[in-house]
Amino acid sequence: MTRKKWSFLFTVCLVTALIGCGQKNSQVDKNNSEELNKLGQIQVISREEGSGTRDTFASLAGFNKDGADGIDKTVNTATIADSMDSVIETVSKNPSAIGYVSAGTTGIEGVKTLEINGEAVSDNKGKYPLTRSFYLSYSGTLNDVEQDFMTYVQSAGQEIVSGHYETIAKNATFLSNQSEGTIRIEGSTSMAALMKEIADAYVKINTHATIPVTATDSTKGLNSVMSGNCDMAMSSRDLKDYEKELLNYNTVAKDKIAVIVNQKNPLSDITLYMLKSIYTGGVKNWEDLQ
Repeated sequence: MTRKKWSFLFTVCLVTALIGCGQKNSQVDKNNSEELNKLGQIQVISREEGSGTRDTFASLAGFNKDGADGIDKTVNTATIADSMDSVIETVSKNPSAIGYVSAGTTGIEGVKTLEINGEAVSDNKGKYPLTRSFYLSYSGTLNDVEQDFMTYVQSAGQEIVSGHYETIAKNATFLSNQSEGTIRIEGSTSMAALMKEIADAYVKINTHATIPVTATDSTKGLNSVMSGNCDMAMSSRDLKDYEKELLNYNTVAKDKIAVIVNQKNPLSDITLYMLKSIYTGGVKNWEDLQ
């Protein structure tokens, strides 16, 4: 056989091998195929418009909608949940469901967290693709008690953050100025439990302060602080350009968005491309992922 023929055969074999590897990596394990087929139609669970988690998830998974309205391309047959607890409850009761929540709320019975592009949500090497920041936003200049609280959040309060999320600063000693006043905090449901815990710890140090925390969603919180109806807004998404022009904001924690499915779902991993296809309606049945 001539050198040219050997070269040709080698090229064909190499290409065939590469194609075969690509197909294997994109397919569901054959042992799980039968169980996946039983799940039937995918029940897409999404958060409501205005949710910072929804906004960030759509952005990172690549299905934002161009335009000022900011509405993403989530399939119109999706079930809309107005809180993370609702997402978890729905997925835990429906074997065919898929949803997304803050990683700080995972570990609930009845659901499991999928790896994304081969990266686990517990990964601390910075490779997990669905990562975001939590912000506290405010209008104008902070008064004495607000500044005291913000200082606590970004110093001693980081010890509380570390129990749930990634910190943005080292835990530091805090000495309150004992300012008096009420700080009304409103916004992201993803942040609400964390901020309530931090606020409760702060008012034990500064008993002259009162800090009610109200969970709505990121957009409602930001609109509320811009209109003067609250003092600080919790946002689990990046601020839009016009919001940055009107508000000041500080990062308080780093979070990850976990993709969850029912415990009966055989999948352990999914790609961003698959997520985009599921959430925009391109893939409608679990068996189509094979």
